[in-house]
Amino acid sequence: MGSPLELIKFNVQTGKFEVGTTALATLRKVKGPIAVVAVCGRARQGKSFILNQLLQSSSGFQVGATHRPCTKGLWMWSTPQRINAPDGSSHHLVLLDTEGVDAYDQTAQYSTQIFSLAVLLSSLFVYNQMGGIDESALDRLSMVTEMTKHVRVRAAAANGSGGGEEGLGEHSPAFLWLLRDFYLKLEEEGGRKITPKEYLETALRLVPGTSAAVQSKNAIRTSISQLFPVRDCFTLVRPMVDEAALSQMDTLPRENLRPEFRQGVKDLMALIFQRTVPKRFGLQLMTGPVLAGLVEAYVAAINHGAVPTIATAWQGVAESECRRACDAAEAAYVAAWKGGGDVAAEESELEARHQQSLAAARAAFGEIAVGDESIRQAHEARWMTAVASRYKDFRGCRLAEAAAAVNELLYKGANEVAKAVRGGADLMALQQVITSFVTSYEKASAGPTKFQKLAAFLMETWPAAASQVLDRQSAAAEAAQKALQGEMAELRGKLSAESQRAEQAERHRRDMTNTAKSLHEQLGAAQQEAMRMRAALEQKSGTAAALQQELSGSQREITQMQAELKQKSDVAATLQQQLADSRGEVAQMRELLEQKSGVAVTLQQQLAGTQDELARLRTVLKQESDASVSFRQQLAEAQQDAARLRATLDQKTAKVAALEAQMSEVLVVSERKQASAVELADARVRAAQSEFQTKLSEMTVVLTAERARAEGLAADLQGLAARCASAEGRLAAQEADASEWRSKYMREASLKLELQGQRDEARDSLQLVTVERDSVARERDAARGEAEQLRADLLAETRAKEALQSQMDGYMAEAQAARTQPVAAASYGVDNDENSIPSGEANRGRVLVDASNVVKMSIQEIKDALTQAGYQDEVWALANRRPAAKKADWIAMLQSRSQSAS
Repeated sequence: MGSPLELIKFNVQTGKFEVGTTALATLRKVKGPIAVVAVCGRARQGKSFILNQLLQSSSGFQVGATHRPCTKGLWMWSTPQRINAPDGSSHHLVLLDTEGVDAYDQTAQYSTQIFSLAVLLSSLFVYNQMGGIDESALDRLSMVTEMTKHVRVRAAAANGSGGGEEGLGEHSPAFLWLLRDFYLKLEEEGGRKITPKEYLETALRLVPGTSAAVQSKNAIRTSISQLFPVRDCFTLVRPMVDEAALSQMDTLPRENLRPEFRQGVKDLMALIFQRTVPKRFGLQLMTGPVLAGLVEAYVAAINHGAVPTIATAWQGVAESECRRACDAAEAAYVAAWKGGGDVAAEESELEARHQQSLAAARAAFGEIAVGDESIRQAHEARWMTAVASRYKDFRGCRLAEAAAAVNELLYKGANEVAKAVRGGADLMALQQVITSFVTSYEKASAGPTKFQKLAAFLMETWPAAASQVLDRQSAAAEAAQKALQGEMAELRGKLSAESQRAEQAERHRRDMTNTAKSLHEQLGAAQQEAMRMRAALEQKSGTAAALQQELSGSQREITQMQAELKQKSDVAATLQQQLADSRGEVAQMRELLEQKSGVAVTLQQQLAGTQDELARLRTVLKQESDASVSFRQQLAEAQQDAARLRATLDQKTAKVAALEAQMSEVLVVSERKQASAVELADARVRAAQSEFQTKLSEMTVVLTAERARAEGLAADLQGLAARCASAEGRLAAQEADASEWRSKYMREASLKLELQGQRDEARDSLQLVTVERDSVARERDAARGEAEQLRADLLAETRAKEALQSQMDGYMAEAQAARTQPVAAASYGVDNDENSIPSGEANRGRVLVDASNVVKMSIQEIKDALTQAGYQDEVWALANRRPAAKKADWIAMLQSRSQSAS
């Protein structure tokens, strides 16, 4: 669906044509190729009906049934139709309905302007006419001749070429002369049938003859032939016979129309769609925005009183579209750049994004830009310059961001290195920190200067950090060396002390060995003494046997002595008392033996104490030696006590020899007591010997452990000496490395100072270059401004030159006409009907007025007089001049033309 839109209208108040903004907006939305079908002709002859048939609608363009015209100006349909061509291409079709020409309320100039606009804007021009082609029909197309005078292909050159009809046909639309209500038979005199096209070509043949009337007729035919080199003709019969129904034809059912008319309309639509092709200028296809620009250009030219120039209008539209294409290309570049997301600050990535955005910009420019290659190249250079500036800004911004990120990374890296140095890291750890930072830096950083800044960072950071680490390691190595030296001195002291303790232990071992030998010898002597005592006991046993025998002999005497027993009872009681005393002495001896046992326990405790007091081994050995002496003394005392006991036993045995039972009992007890004491003494000697051997073994183990410890200490001392030597070697190597790093640092520092000097020089040079660049940029901007001013001045001069050239062409034509045509004067009062236009060439130079009555004439009378005299161009130019001409200007023109004619 759609509706008619007013494309061009005439404002009666201002006397100018105006362009419909809604129609222009609709055209600018059509981006592809566009074809324009314009239907023109006399008013009230069915032009809108034909357009509605193309729309396949009866309610499209307004169709009226009265004598008043329905269409004013130029109207277009709001929804261009999409047409698919047989070759597979497609385009949009715009339909133009024009105001009827030769209406009673129009001037000849207005009709020519409407006709010219329809021809200039269309790719197929349909001229709608009632009846056949006769001389009056050709006369009505005399506006074609007027059009060729007021439309130029391009601005006139110095030699006067480029105007008039020359080359105008190349830019004219295809011409279709539609003959409505056609009733003639298309046959020649011989009866041969001809086509409508042949009928048209026959009508356009030149009429033989040389008279002014014949030349005027032939001028119209020539103008039509030259303006429309591609032309055709089509005939339609009368749709119906009923005149009353004919005025309501659009509302009637199609079945009420004559079949011949319906078929003819169908064939006409097919022919129009076949002949409709996109409008071109040279090789350039016209688009909707271009058509909108041409409408504005042609209307502006007519409103300013200038001659519409096709090439100039096309060039202006091409310039405008190319400027719009430049803006679209720049916008597409920016959109493509920003739409691609973040881009790495690398030259390759930035260049790839630039090329991608550049391709989008080229596509946007190529979609909109029209015109000659020179115009396209000039504007392409302009938007390429703008895009290059955009790329420079984008690249600079991205590189600046990358540089800031690099500086931030380097700042963090410096903090990490400083933290590692403060944390006591050595060279290997510091190198690992820097290596880790470099790895992360390479992944996170971007930009062309990242490696340069990294190199400068490493040259500045690594020597200083390494120097600090080396200084700290040197101090730590010196402290470690001093500590090792102190430890070596301490170990040497400990080794000397251990050596002395080992020597003391060795001497103590030797003393213990000698003591053990002595104790062993004493033990052997004690064993021999015990054997002697056992032999004495055996001897006593023999004596006891002898005594037993004597006792047996005495028993015999007992009987004899019974008598004496009573006498000696008191003696026996006394002896019993003595026996009790002896038993008390035996108990005392038992207690004494128990005391001796306590002394042995004390000796054992003293020997056990020697295990805990190895450091005082010499004192313990001395105590043990004293104890051994005491033990020998006690053993000697025990032997003496045993001798006394044996003596006492002998005495007591002798005393109780007489008493058989009592003496036997005393003897048995005494023997048992002695045997027990000897066994106890032997057991104690063996226990002491075993304990001595145990102590000796323990002392040997202790001495062996002390000797092993001394050997271990000696080995540790040697290891410490080796470690000290190794540490001294490492310290020397570190001192050598430190000196080497110090020399490297000094070289790097000197190189850094040199690079800083070069950087300062480069910075100064860069500042000078920046100042020079700014100066050159200002000079360039000033030169560009001057160039723009010169270009504007040149354009103004060119336009003035074109206007002067146009005037010169008019003057040349007038002069040529004045030389070739006779001057004839006639009186005023000739019919000045606008629709009755005399032959311009025949009346050229004839001013039909009396010079004395010029002041009394109106402006319209002066225009009519000049027009009848053949000065149509001058009248048209002065009427469209801005500012508007006054009556004095018209009087001056009339007087000058009258004087030149006379």
